[in-house]
Amino acid sequence: MTKLAVDPLTPLLGAEVCDITLGPDLDDATIGVIRDALLEHKVLFFRRQSFDARALTEFACRFGEPTPAHPVEPSVEGHPEVLSLDSDEGARADVWHSDLTFQERPPLGAMLHAETVPDVGGDTVWVDMAAAYEALSPPLQAFLEERTATHSPLKAGDYFAARDVTKGEKAAETAGAACRHPVVRVHPETGNKSLFVNPLFTDKIDGLRRQESDALLALVQEVATRPEHMLRWRWETGDLAFWDNRCTMHYALRDFGDAPRRMIRVALEGDRPIGPA
Repeated sequence: MTKLAVDPLTPLLGAEVCDITLGPDLDDATIGVIRDALLEHKVLFFRRQSFDARALTEFACRFGEPTPAHPVEPSVEGHPEVLSLDSDEGARADVWHSDLTFQERPPLGAMLHAETVPDVGGDTVWVDMAAAYEALSPPLQAFLEERTATHSPLKAGDYFAARDVTKGEKAAETAGAACRHPVVRVHPETGNKSLFVNPLFTDKIDGLRRQESDALLALVQEVATRPEHMLRWRWETGDLAFWDNRCTMHYALRDFGDAPRRMIRVALEGDRPIGPA
């Protein structure tokens, strides 16, 4: 049986997988161990990796079907499934979010590879939304399990506008998208419950008055972003992060001034979120 050194980074969230060179030619047993580690730790990190856009896509394919790079932001030329995240081009992710939850089938997860990182700053922080659910009182859990919420790109305002190379055409097309998802999501592989709302795309809890929804979403956000639910990663060139988008949120810090920060990302096709029965 394939064994890997998987070192937890916090009691709840994140692990570093050591002494492995990633690539599309890894054997099935090793891919299975990585997949199991992702389900257990929700965010995995691999140091000293080397990927270009093609290799990253081929590796991601071992875990699922890559999505188009982004509804608005540009892909790497010749690689429509690879998102270029270059700070010099205005790339940013400095709002708590789970990726593209306004879609009917938000991404399962994503792989992010660091090509150039600042000497200081530019960390990414993840939070465990299953732990956030567990931290709520049973009556509030039960109430939220019966609710859905509307997710819309309009909630993000002009957040992606600086990266829309179509002069607003893609942004206008995407603006019409909106989906209702359960506030509490059941993970399709583990069966665990997690909160599935985020400040960037979740507009309102359905059926509540706006003031009620805003207050409840603010409470959920406060619980989710408590320090004990967090993992902060200090990037080094060559790092690869692989996270489960179904049960985490993340936030990329913009604290590095004019220093370059360049990454490439491939996301994987997900399924329709399902709430408790």
